[in-house]
Amino acid sequence: MLNGLNPAQHQAVTSSSKRICVLAGAGTGKTKTLTSRIAYLNDEHRIGTSGMLALTFTRLAGLEMKERIASLVGEQKAKEMFCNTFHAFCVTALQRYGNRLGLEPNFTIYDPEDQESVVEQVIKDLKVKAKVADVFLDINCFIRGEEKFKSEATRLAATEYKYRLKRNNAISLDELLLRTLILFKQEAVAEYYRESYPYVFVDEFQDTDEIQWEIIQLFRPKNLLVVGDDFQAIYGWRGARVENILEVAEDPAYEVVKLEQNYRSTLPIVDASNSLIKHNTKQTEKVLVTDRPGDPVVTLLDFVNEEQEAAYIADHVMQHRRAGGKFSDVAVLARTNRQLSLVKDKLREGAIPALIISKDSDPLAKPDVQKLLKYIAYMINPSDERSLRSCINFPERRITDLQMSGAEVDAGFGKSLREAMEDQAPKCRNFFNQIDATTRNGDNNSFWSDDAWLVIQGCAFDLGLKDFYTDHSLQNRYEDVRAGLTFAQRWCNQQHAAGERADIQTFMKWIHIRDLQDYYQRDVDAIQLFTIHGSKGLEFDTVIMVGMNQGTFPSKRSMKTDPEEERRLAYVGVTRAKRHLILTRPQTTFGYGKMTEHEPSQYIRELGLAVQV
Repeated sequence: MLNGLNPAQHQAVTSSSKRICVLAGAGTGKTKTLTSRIAYLNDEHRIGTSGMLALTFTRLAGLEMKERIASLVGEQKAKEMFCNTFHAFCVTALQRYGNRLGLEPNFTIYDPEDQESVVEQVIKDLKVKAKVADVFLDINCFIRGEEKFKSEATRLAATEYKYRLKRNNAISLDELLLRTLILFKQEAVAEYYRESYPYVFVDEFQDTDEIQWEIIQLFRPKNLLVVGDDFQAIYGWRGARVENILEVAEDPAYEVVKLEQNYRSTLPIVDASNSLIKHNTKQTEKVLVTDRPGDPVVTLLDFVNEEQEAAYIADHVMQHRRAGGKFSDVAVLARTNRQLSLVKDKLREGAIPALIISKDSDPLAKPDVQKLLKYIAYMINPSDERSLRSCINFPERRITDLQMSGAEVDAGFGKSLREAMEDQAPKCRNFFNQIDATTRNGDNNSFWSDDAWLVIQGCAFDLGLKDFYTDHSLQNRYEDVRAGLTFAQRWCNQQHAAGERADIQTFMKWIHIRDLQDYYQRDVDAIQLFTIHGSKGLEFDTVIMVGMNQGTFPSKRSMKTDPEEERRLAYVGVTRAKRHLILTRPQTTFGYGKMTEHEPSQYIRELGLAVQV
């Protein structure tokens, strides 16, 4: 397990310090170092993997880490270790101790769309004059424990929203971390996890936010290793604090180890990345080095317009394929999804397989799949009236709008919404009887124990979806459900391989906490199209960064709010490339009815590049 480690990696792996901060530059073997440390503790110090907690930034990173751990200590020991995201850890903590906060283990997680729907219904029911956005401001005040409300109307709406979530045994995605923080302020809870996990590892520490770091500090693990790279801190816009890693790197309680030997990229790419990032000032001191030779230059190309830029990408990809390469060797990175759409259209014209890795391509987001999942959410949590309202008329109508209004009124006078709906619309009784038949017998029922995809398949059968779609000539909606089922089956296979739970309750909570990289399909031979944010943590033989114009990348807005984070974003894009890095820019773009000329991005100069036409 120590073979092949360089001196800095060896120091991090074998250190006897109880507090370690590993500053790991891009491509410096961060995951190898972390997994070797875990194997070393297990093999040399007899520390059981079940007593180790590894918190990752993405589920994909957790799966990869488990695969590597399995190769070092064996599959069974790897499966015994918790290696998943912060949000996944919070879910398990709330399932165990959420009753202390009035939350039952079968709670539902509401995403932003669910929350907005609840607020709109509250405003309508209370007949108050309030904007949804203002009510959310007051909801956030409640979450933070503050009492600075926008108005009396918004306070009333926010109070009712809070009550309805509690009645529905639901929690918003934003509250997952905060509720866990509240739990860890109870010493008995913190002590349970402290004893359960004497060794804690935090990956991508530069991306932790204030609440996540506070949870770890309340946790007070006996041994803590954080690993990250402040050069790659790109999530300040959603609350991450690069200051967390900068402050720890200066804390004398931590042994600081710097990994600077890059094993991913060729020398020209490494030199360019060093040249770029040195223009930032608020950062640690690191300089990447590499022994890998490569192309003499990083390529920069100017094109007249975006059409020519996209055409070049299609031509380059086909040349790469004809030379024996795979489509999946190449990634196209952009600052925005709009730029990726233009490239994908050109690739489609050339019959080149391409995937945009974004939530827009999410097979679980299709309307009928969403309805099916709401049906399952209600089966799991019968208190969740929001899910019931969403699925009651799926796939066919069981209650009219007028009947539903009557049921809403009746539900305000002591009846449950289910009872009121059954009284108003007899067709609803068969719906509820079917649910009761499926879910009775508790934990002994296969509904709770089977793989998630089998449960989804069974529920689709119970609802008669295939026959319904056939009878109504809705083949496209049938295909949507099949694609969703395939996605769920793939998730189950990944969970089993990592020794993680794959039941329906775990799946239903995961779909609300998943990250963008869960849409990445590395087993598919296609050009991968990412925003640079979505590419973080990945690597490709060839990276093409498009739209390198001032005002586009860097963006005007980000340069005003946080220019150093915007530069770190460019650094992340550059360091995804292993052998070839190509930067392109259109001199003109067309939008809003006019043609606009652009100056080259300042990053071109900062990378030390010269334009080639």
